[in-house]
Amino acid sequence: MKKHLTVALALLAVLGLGAGLLPRPALANGAASTRNILLGIGAATYLIIQHNRVVHQREAAAAAQQAAIAQQRNDAWAAYRAAERSAHQEALANAELHKELAYEKSVVTQQQRQLAALHIGANFTHVVATSNARGAHGTPQVVASDGLGWGTL
Repeated sequence: MKKHLTVALALLAVLGLGAGLLPRPALANGAASTRNILLGIGAATYLIIQHNRVVHQREAAAAAQQAAIAQQRNDAWAAYRAAERSAHQEALANAELHKELAYEKSVVTQQQRQLAALHIGANFTHVVATSNARGAHGTPQVVASDGLGWGTL
């Protein structure tokens, strides 16, 4: 743009100096006046067009900057909302995990009570069935067991 403006101003200066320095007889038909008016109108039109182009470029740059800022703001809100939803879902998942842990703890406690009621010894043999026949010490004879260890030797 500056290049065109410089060329236009140089052209106007050359025409203005050239027209003013050379002595000429006055023209009665007005051709020089018409030429100068047309050149002036052309130069003014060119300058106005260039000025409008620069103004439109600035306005477009400002609009693009505002659009980018608005997009960043929208992206930030979207990220905030996504983080908020994620935190809510995480809180729900944590609540479900707490419920599951409480249930598992109650099951473990119940199983510990059941094991304590069975009086399982160190050999971890659980008597499944006994016979009515009495052994050497008057205790029922073990017919089946689900021993988890070596049992009694």
